[in-house]
Amino acid sequence: MGGFGMLSKQIAEAALLATDKRLDVDMYWGEAPEHVVGNGKKLSVYGRPLRYPTWNWRRDKLSIVTKLATPDIFLTIDYRANYEYFLSMFTKAPMVMWVQDPKTPEDWDRIATCRIPGQGDVMPKGLEYIDCTPLAELVKQRRRKGLKTIFAAPSPFLEAKIESTYGCRADEVASLCYPMEPAPEGPYVKSEKPTVMFLGRLDAQKRPWIIPEIARRMPDVTFRLFGKSHFTGPGAWAPDNLPPNVEMLGHTEGAEKHELIASSWLHLNCAIHEGLPIAFVEGLQRDVPIVSCVNPERVAERFGRYVGEFRGDGMQSVDAFVIALRDLIDNHDERQRLAEAGRTWANETHSAKGFLTAFNNLLEHADSMDVPA
Repeated sequence: MGGFGMLSKQIAEAALLATDKRLDVDMYWGEAPEHVVGNGKKLSVYGRPLRYPTWNWRRDKLSIVTKLATPDIFLTIDYRANYEYFLSMFTKAPMVMWVQDPKTPEDWDRIATCRIPGQGDVMPKGLEYIDCTPLAELVKQRRRKGLKTIFAAPSPFLEAKIESTYGCRADEVASLCYPMEPAPEGPYVKSEKPTVMFLGRLDAQKRPWIIPEIARRMPDVTFRLFGKSHFTGPGAWAPDNLPPNVEMLGHTEGAEKHELIASSWLHLNCAIHEGLPIAFVEGLQRDVPIVSCVNPERVAERFGRYVGEFRGDGMQSVDAFVIALRDLIDNHDERQRLAEAGRTWANETHSAKGFLTAFNNLLEHADSMDVPA
C-alpha cells in the first residue's frame, strides 16, 4: 500500500539486477492477512515469498529455518512495533532501519488538525498516532547482545527527524536512495490539453478533496487522479459530484501508468504531511514539475512551486494552488526548465544501480555505523 508497497516492489526488482553479489529478497509482513489465516495458503508478492505471522511463534520460526530462508539481514521500511515478531526470531541478523516517514511531535500536531470537509470532527482514518519510540529499547537490547542496528535514509531531510521520532540518536546515517527503475529516454510527449496529475493514495493524509475545488476554478485543465482509497465509511473520503475535468484512474501500473505520468504537465500534491514521496521522483523522472504544499528536501520549490503550509482540511490552499498551477501552465519555458532540472536530479539521486551500490557499501561498513544507546 502506498509508498511502502512501492518500495517493496522496487527492492525486489533491483535485486534481480545485482551482478557482483547475489541478493535474494523475502518479504516479511508484520500483520496476518485475514483472508488466509488458518487455511495454510502460501503467499508471494512481486514474485518473492511473503511471510506473515500465524501467532505460533515457534512454528513460524521452524518453518522459515527448514526452508533455508533464515535472513542474513533485515531491511525494515521505517519501524512498526509488529516488525518485532520476526526481528525477535533471528536476533543475529543485522537490522537496517530505513527511515521513510518519520513523524516528529510537531508533525503529529499538524496531522491532528486534518479533517474531511462535511464530516465534522470525525478523525480521518489512517491518521491515527503511531508511537515509534519503542525502537529505542529494541536498539538498546540489540546493542547489549552485540547486534548491529544501522540507520539509513533516502534524504538528508529525514535524518534530522530521527531522534524525536524514534527516541534514539543516530550519530551516523547511511545514504540509501530509492531503487527507481530507469525511466525511458525522452523527450516525453505531453498531452495537447493542460493536464495535472495527482499520484498517491486517495486517503486523508493526501487531502484529495482539495483537487475537485481547484478543478472547478480551472475548467480548461484536466486533472487526473491516480490511486484509490484504502478506507470506507466515516473518516474516509469518497469522491462525489466531481467536475467533468476530473478523471479518476484508480490503481494503475506498468507502461500505462508511465505513459500517463509522462504526458502530464504538472504534478499536484495537497498532503498535510509527507516524507520524501516516491511519487515526486516518479514524476520528475518523466519531466513533470511539482506544485505542492509540502516541501521535503526543498524538492517542490527547486523543481516546481511550493505554495506554503496549510493545516486542517486544506481548503484555504485552493487560491494558492490555482495561482501556482496557472503560472506554470502559461509559462512553457519555465515549465521546461524545471522539468529538465528535476529529471537530472531524480536520475542522478535515485536509481536501482545507486541503491545496490549504497546497500553493498553499507554492509561492508556496518561495524562503524552502529547506533549509540
